[in-house]
Amino acid sequence: MSDAPWLLPVLEQLRAQRARLAHALLIESRQDWGADRVANALALDLMGLEADKTASEVAHPDLRWLTPDAGVIKIDAVRRSIDFLLQTPQVAGRKIAVIQDADKMNLNAANALLKTLEEPPAESFLALTTGNAGRLLATIRSRCQRVAIRPLPNDALLAWLVAQGVAADAGAYLAVEYGGAPFAVLAAAQGEQTPLWPELAAAARAPAAARAFAQSRRDADLADLVGRWLRIVCWLLRRVPRHGTAAALRFADDLATTRRMALLNTSLSRPMQLQRLMLLWTELWPLFGAAGPPRLETGA
Repeated sequence: MSDAPWLLPVLEQLRAQRARLAHALLIESRQDWGADRVANALALDLMGLEADKTASEVAHPDLRWLTPDAGVIKIDAVRRSIDFLLQTPQVAGRKIAVIQDADKMNLNAANALLKTLEEPPAESFLALTTGNAGRLLATIRSRCQRVAIRPLPNDALLAWLVAQGVAADAGAYLAVEYGGAPFAVLAAAQGEQTPLWPELAAAARAPAAARAFAQSRRDADLADLVGRWLRIVCWLLRRVPRHGTAAALRFADDLATTRRMALLNTSLSRPMQLQRLMLLWTELWPLFGAAGPPRLETGA
């Protein structure tokens, strides 16, 4: 946790409550802000395991870690977790089941979990993590102690990225593209991912560059790429002149639609979609280009 200081107060709060810790916790954060890391540290702490381990990979009789399968958590997986919690602890004197991305439970799985939340077994703990608590049933949210992870101010976020070895300029651009999510930005930078803005700006100015952009990204994850592009446009929307807002909003909606299509249809033609979007982007470039490059502002 020392590499993510904004998570320390949350974990210290949970440790202070250990003697009276709620049986069900809902650990909330924005996506890639660290809810899973807090759950990992809590699970290891309750099991008396070393803090440098990965709880989801530990073979421990009193610990279970459930993740979505193909983007969904189904009822059978939840029932297995419930059965596990009903058993007598074997080693640690307590049991914990972590459901990662709990908002991915389908309706049947969520309903199956409710009875356990209403009548929790003794010495058992359930930790749900989510980056989208609004997608969980209200009855689940109301039966959990909610643990919120607060995002960092922009100054502190950029300082943390630089301390992790991310170049300040790249970090500022990527923070916009990834919605300010520190672990997503860090992973992108460590994967030598370059910011989109310089390429988008160059592509808008020259047809050859636009074609090259579409061709060079033919093997990219289209949903991820368009999602990053959409966040750039959302940033720009707050800065374009009022007379250009309608056109910019239509383009943002087109990006969002394309992203949904890419998530549902992995065979969608990337070059064709990128060429189409680049044509619209080029038409809007006088508006977007005048707004300046998107960079995470400090002082917030």
